[in-house]
Amino acid sequence: RAQAQFGLKSFLDCIADCKKVVELDPKNRDARTLVKHAQEGQKEENKKSKGPFASMCKALGKGPIPPPGKTKPIYDDGDDDDEDMKDGDAQQEEEKEVVTTEEKQKERADEERNERAAGA
Repeated sequence: RAQAQFGLKSFLDCIADCKKVVELDPKNRDARTLVKHAQEGQKEENKKSKGPFASMCKALGKGPIPPPGKTKPIYDDGDDDDEDMKDGDAQQEEEKEVVTTEEKQKERADEERNERAAGA
């Protein structure tokens, strides 16, 4: 399977499969050699994609990013009434919910990374 992944230029999958083989059979020279070739192939792919991704990401991080809840409403009916504005307590509660949701998302991502690392 690792050889097929290598042929398809799916280097990360190839490396993962080869590492499993080496884990089961540390003396398997073919798997060790294939890992090295796959790592070289992945490095080449990374070099090729570096340019396009760099140009796509040039604008990232530029300009101020407003804190959550501090932006203007998306829909403005033109009235200067305060219906669109929330009272201070409700706004603070909503900001807490946003922070809590972001923290949960980060925790889930960390758990998934740890599971993948434990499985590899």
